Parts: sequence; structure tokens; C-alpha cells
Amino acid sequence: MRAGRPWLVWLFVAALALVSCADDDGDGSGGGTVTTYKVAVIMPGSEQERWSRVAEWALENIDYAQAGLPRRVRLDLVWQDEESADWEAFAGQAADDESFVAIVGPKNSVHARRAAQLCQSGGKTLILPVATSTELQRIYAGSGNVWNLSQSDITQCELLLTQARLAGCREVSLLASDDDYGKSFTDWFAFQATELGLEVGEVAAYRTADDIRLAVRGQAMGMGAYDDALVFVPSSAADALVLDAELVKLRGEAGGVFYYPKLLCSDVMFSSSVLPHLSYDMYEGLAPSATPESGFNSVYQSKFGEPPLSGEAHLFDALTLLAYALADMETDGAATLNDAILRTVSGRGGVGVSWLRDDMAAAFARIRSGAEPNLGGVTGDWTFDERTHASVLNTTYCNWVCLDGRPAVVEYLSTDGSARTISTVQAWEWQTSQTESFDPSQRDSVYPAIKDRWAVVVGGSDDWVNYRHQADALAMYQLLRRHGYDDSHIILVMEDNLADNPNNIYPGVVKVRPDGENLYHDVCVDYRLSDISFSDLRDIMLGRGSARLPEVVGSGPQDNVIMFWCGHGNANSLAWGSYGSVSGDDLRSVVGAMHDAGKYRKFFFALDACYSGTIGEACEGVPGLVVMTAANPYEPSKADMKDTRMGLWLSNGFTRAFQDAIYANAAISLRDLYYTCARHTVGSHAMMYNVERYGNVFRNTMAEFLGQ
Repeated sequence: MRAGRPWLVWLFVAALALVSCADDDGDGSGGGTVTTYKVAVIMPGSEQERWSRVAEWALENIDYAQAGLPRRVRLDLVWQDEESADWEAFAGQAADDESFVAIVGPKNSVHARRAAQLCQSGGKTLILPVATSTELQRIYAGSGNVWNLSQSDITQCELLLTQARLAGCREVSLLASDDDYGKSFTDWFAFQATELGLEVGEVAAYRTADDIRLAVRGQAMGMGAYDDALVFVPSSAADALVLDAELVKLRGEAGGVFYYPKLLCSDVMFSSSVLPHLSYDMYEGLAPSATPESGFNSVYQSKFGEPPLSGEAHLFDALTLLAYALADMETDGAATLNDAILRTVSGRGGVGVSWLRDDMAAAFARIRSGAEPNLGGVTGDWTFDERTHASVLNTTYCNWVCLDGRPAVVEYLSTDGSARTISTVQAWEWQTSQTESFDPSQRDSVYPAIKDRWAVVVGGSDDWVNYRHQADALAMYQLLRRHGYDDSHIILVMEDNLADNPNNIYPGVVKVRPDGENLYHDVCVDYRLSDISFSDLRDIMLGRGSARLPEVVGSGPQDNVIMFWCGHGNANSLAWGSYGSVSGDDLRSVVGAMHDAGKYRKFFFALDACYSGTIGEACEGVPGLVVMTAANPYEPSKADMKDTRMGLWLSNGFTRAFQDAIYANAAISLRDLYYTCARHTVGSHAMMYNVERYGNVFRNTMAEFLGQ
């Protein structure tokens, strides 16, 4: 038995218990003490009938399994409709009220993120059955009090695209909600489609019903023959029904045979608030499910006369897990319920325990004896990632179809088809397997001998929430200083409003790792974004100094120039703080003008921004220039390091990989630098552009820009 502090535990239990009395209910469970714990359950009211019957089933199993035990736990569920206006106030009250031991739900990922914020300060246990936002799970990974019973939508997106690939589709498009839930898909869709060999069509994030209607019509007009697919990710039942109505309208307008891309839908569609109201005749999709081997789906069908829908099996497991953990907390002396849940899901003593009543009875008996049985539920074996406990490692998805409003499950899927061992964290660390190839025999251009080196560093954001862009710029500045650049040869452009920002809990400090060095020392910021325009930057890079622009790039035809830019990006566009944007054509024009004016020998441009591949494409054709980007033209780049105390991302993944590779070997070849970045940039494809006009990337090295 694990060492604990029993007197603290019993004080805690006494404060939380609503009832603690001898069992004289006449329920046949025998004498003993029953402690009742109040649990807040936040689920959509439009599906309440289904949630209630699943919960009652779980509670019946829990009561039955403890019959005859001298000490038993009972759950008192307090329901809240998350579709009501006061759901958030209720969640805040439950988070602060010690009489609630835990909150289960909400289902909606946006609501779940808010609930997690409310539970954070007090560490209130929050069990999320099917809130699958990747960002939510990343932010609260390792928090110790947020328990996700499904993998993030990285997995669901991958499996939806796999279904498209197996169906013979050539091109895939995405229509997703512009919120936490949809962001999981818009962030990963292009990356995963590329990995699977699919062509990426449109990637659209909608905000309004009209956005959905326009996108649906656009897909109809731009559709290929039979080899296109549309992945639809609605945030709500209302959004799903907007798409359905527009499809019916389009079919009526066609007045005959109507073809539309293969529709693959996310789990929100697989609910009782959507399926009975659909009029279009063919939908297909995925939803988190009980494992087929558990038998839960078959028993549910027999018990209720219809298949379980999205989230119901996970609610069943959430209540079962909570009951086990409360029994363990009473017995073992865990300091908190979160500690007891961790112990419960980590126990691996003996054979696995199923959800069936007799197996559960044996599990409760073993818990009460101080053992750590190998527990599991209807959705799997409750194995959480060891490092962060962000979510379970094994999520089964049902592949469902809906014909004329009638749902049916075709098959069950997971990321590996059997053991289902790909976790959220493993997905975040998924290394790219497809990278660009280069010709080792490519002839080099003829360059003059190198004389000097210059650098331009741009942190493209000016607000606190985008801390990472200026922090990465400072990290690059310090890297250049370590490699021999003095301030007269570095043009540093950033807003410089982090170190003394009132939100900064580390006054005077800027860093890119939670335990990293302070980068804000001996820094010379030449220009703030708010003080100059991109037109001014053009003059600076072309050496056109003035009283207002005293610091310029003074390079000549024998000098190398390295430029690093980190900020927000969109298709063929980079943000200039809050003041405007810069196009790929603008950047090409500047570098082209520098070439024509003899302002560089070689020019290396490293760019960390979403959709930065579009900038690389725009710059192709300029002699002596090579561009390395964090992402291809169709995908966002990803933040990497987070400081949980400040609640901020400190760095971007590509920049970290880029700088780490240079710190390890400043003379690394461009080819090896590219492959290192490609392998270690999480969630986007690092790319390299204009190699043909630059030279052999096997023989050209970073030593030309950084010295030895």
C-alpha cells in the first residue's frame, strides 16, 4: 500500500461527502458505510435523454459491484445543460465549491477549454469524455487535474484522411469551424494529407452560416469527377444542419443527377441532435466509440434498440473511473482525487478487469484491499501517456454511415488497426517521413571570395500573446553574436515590448525555454515595428541610410547576408505587427533589387511563419538566394515551448530545430540543416526553395554565414 496521510484524507472526505451512513436502504447490498459524492455533469441538453440513461446504467453497475463491501461510494450527479446560457456560471460554481468532487464534461471543446480554465486554480478534477481539441489537450497536458478519455483530433483527422485514401480519392478539401475544435483539423489537415499522398484542395474555416453555404456551393462548382472528398467538421448541430439544407437545395436546383464530393464528417455529426434531422441522403464519418471487443456496443443495442452515439461510451467510463478512484482515495490515503485517478489508471496488477458487473465487483474488492488492479472500461484499457497524462493512448473510432437519417456502424478503426498505441503526444512528435530530395551532383554557381557578413532579424509580432515571435528573434540575435557578428552588422527589428511588459512575471527576462537563459542582455534593437514600414526596411536592406534610418545593411558583392523572420503568415503574406502585411512579391522585389545592386554574394533567408512556403515560392528565380521555410504553402507552423506559469508559447518548432542544429554544428551543410529541421519540426513540413539558383546544398554550408 502506498504511504499516505490518512487523517488529511478523512478530513477531505468528510468535507466532500454529502451522506455517510449505515446502509439501510433495503437494496440488498448489506450493511456498511456509503459515502455519497456530488459530481457535476455538463452535457448538451438536447441529448439529455441519452446521457441520462447511460449514466443510470453506469451507476447501477457501480452500486451492484460494491454490494456486500463494508465501505462503498455512491455518485450523486448534478446535471447542467451546456447549451444553456448559464452553463459557465454553473461550471465556475462547481469548480470552486468543495462539495463537488469533480466535473464531468462539457462535450464541446470550446466549452471544455473554458471549464479547464475555471478548474485550474483549485485543481478541481475535470474528466472530459470526448472534448478532443488538440490545443486544449496540449495546454493542459501535465496539469494533473484534466483527464481526457479520447485522443485529440489529430488522430481523428488522420483516420478521416485515411478513409479518403482507401476510398480512392485523389484530392481532399476541408470545411471546419473557426474555433478550438476546428483548429485541430485546420492545423493538421494539410500536413497529414501530404503524408498520405493526397492532393490538398481548399482548406476553409467558417465563422457564419453563410460561410458554410458559400463553401458548400464552391465545392460543388469546383468538384472533380468521383475522386474528390470533403471533410466536414461542424462545431454544432446547427452548423451541421446548415450544410444539410444547402446540399438539399443544390440537389433541387440541379433538377436531375447531382454529384458531390465524398462527404466525410467528424464526430459532432454522430449525435441525436443531428442525425434524425438530416435530409441529404448520404453521410459518412468517424466518432470515438467503445471498443468492439468490450461488447458494450452490442449490449447497448440490445438494451436500447439503437446503437450508441458519440460520447456515450466515454461518459459511461468517466463515471466508472471516478467511482474506482474515489474508492481508492478512501482506502489508500491519496492526498487528492487527482492522485487517486493517477494511481487508478496506472495500476497494472493481475489480468485486465472488464466493465462487466462481476469483474467490477472483483475490482472494487481489490481496491479496498489496497491492491492496484489492472482496470479498464468500455472504451479501452485507460492507459494514459506516461509523461503528461494528456489523454488515453487508445481511442477506437466507429466508421459510421447515415442513410436517410438512419445511422449504422460499418467498422471500427484506430491509428494502427490493432493495439491502438499512438498517443496525442506521440502525434505531436510525429517526425516527417517525406522530405525534399536534392541532386548531389548539382554544379555550383561561381561566387567571388567572401569578404564580410551581415544579418537582418525580424520579430514580426508586436503583442504579448505572440511573445514567441520576438523571443525567437532575440534567440537568433544572440546566436549571431556568439558567432562573431557585432551590432554594427546586425539589423534587429522588433517591437521590444516583452522584457518590461506588465504581464511578464519575470521582469527584464525574455526566454525561449521555461528553464532557458535570459536572452534580453546586451541587446541593441535598431528599429521597432511601430516606427518603420516595410518600405523603410527595403531602404535599410539596400543600404539607403538617412537621419531617420541611420542603421543599414552596408553589404557589397563579396558579402553574405542572412535574414531571419519569425511571425504570423498567411497565403503569400507576412504580418508586419499590427500595422499591415508584407507580400511574397514585396520580399522578392527587395532581394532582387539587392542582387541587381551588387548588395550580396549569397543570401540565406530563414522564415518561420504559417503558410511560409508561399513566400518561398514567390522568391524563386533570384540568383544566389536560398529560402528555408517552416511550412509548405498549405499548412500552418506550430508553437513549441510553453511556459505554463505565464500561459504563453515561448518559441516555434522550426526555429528551435533550426537554432539547435546550428548550435550543434555551425558548419552544417544546407542539406543536413534542412533534413534536421524536417525531422524535428513538429506538425509542418520544412521546405527549401530556389536551390537551383543557389548551388549544391551538399557542399554549401552554414559556415559561410556563421564562420567557424
